[in-house]
Amino acid sequence: MNSRILRRVMLSAALAVACTFVFSIGASAAPAADAKKFDEYRAAIKKAHGIDIKNFKQRLKGGRADAKQITDFDLDQLIMGIKVEQEHTTDKYTALEITIDHLAEYPDYYTRLHEMEETADKEAAEEARAKEKHQQRH
Repeated sequence: MNSRILRRVMLSAALAVACTFVFSIGASAAPAADAKKFDEYRAAIKKAHGIDIKNFKQRLKGGRADAKQITDFDLDQLIMGIKVEQEHTTDKYTALEITIDHLAEYPDYYTRLHEMEETADKEAAEEARAKEKHQQRH
């Protein structure tokens, strides 16, 4: 009976060592993947907006994205958002911070905003045409 217990203990120990090894390999690969993704984001944002996010730190406290990293968000949404938020600020880093706060709430915020604005523009154009037709009749 002691040999059965010993076998189970040895098997459990071997399994624990194997799991530790597997998880440590995965964990060491993750930072390299994160760094590669960050470099991709950094290059794309620099190309699109001329800002370097290497040392970006959030300054506006209390936003929805305070605990998040830039790479937690869709890159295309970030690029669209920085452009849109420059309607409210000339500081591109502040525009980035506002962008990530919006994206923390709605991951496709800027796609939704674009679609809403297109719909509103179409409706306004239709109303203007209808008003013009009405004025021509009277």
